[in-house]
This record gives sequence, C-alpha cells and structure tokens, in this order.
Amino acid sequence: MWDFVAASVCLCGIVIAYFADTQLHDFVTTNSKLKQLGKPMVPNLDRGLWRYSRHPNYFGEQLWWWGLVVFAWNLGHGWTFVGALINSMCLAYVTVLVERQMLKQEYRAEAYRLYQKTTSGCVPWFKSSVIAVKDKDT
Repeated sequence: MWDFVAASVCLCGIVIAYFADTQLHDFVTTNSKLKQLGKPMVPNLDRGLWRYSRHPNYFGEQLWWWGLVVFAWNLGHGWTFVGALINSMCLAYVTVLVERQMLKQEYRAEAYRLYQKTTSGCVPWFKSSVIAVKDKDT
C-alpha cells in the first residue's frame, strides 16, 4: 500500500512540475517576443496552475522528493527524510529570493503584490478575493 502512495505522490509531482514548467516556458517565451516587438509585456503568469499557486513548479518538485521519502521509509530507510527536508529548506530560501526579484521589476511590482495577496505561495489553492485580503489588513 505505501508503495502505491509513494508512486502516486511522485507521479503527481512529476505531472504538476511538467505542466507548471511548460506554462512558465511559454509565458517567458511570449514575453520575450513582446519585448522584441516593443509591446508591453504581461506582468505575471496567473493562468493554468499558476492561477492557484505562485510556485506550482516548486510544489511539484517537493511532491517528488517527499514521495521518494515514503518509498525509502517503507524500506526502513527513514533517515532519507533529511535530504528532502534540506531540499525543502533550500527551495523555501530560493522562493524568497525569486519573489524579491519579481518585486524589483518595475513593470510587474504592483501586479505581483496583488498576486501575492490573492494566490497561495506554494500549495495550489483557490484564490482569495481582494476584498477578503483588505479586511485582513485592516
């Protein structure tokens, strides 16, 4: 049973990471073309998986690594969680750096702040409304 759980988690991780990375690649390619044409770029990717998470690619990667931990745990190698934990901590740090960089880019800073307020950081979830966010801030 645990092998099935582990395989399911790993497979979900691969699928999510693949689609998120493909959507990100398409977004970056489109923005690059818009920039070359002198047209305004789209400030944020908020479609597809990116509508529900600011970093669905990272979420997919984490599912993969934690799925491997379940495989190893089932074989009596529970210590392998240390690797996944370190990976998660490093990715959390990188996520902070990426978000800071997004906010430094003038053409997208305002839109990205709103995106941060309404979209889950990692785990895909439904958007929160701007009104609900304003209520929490007051």
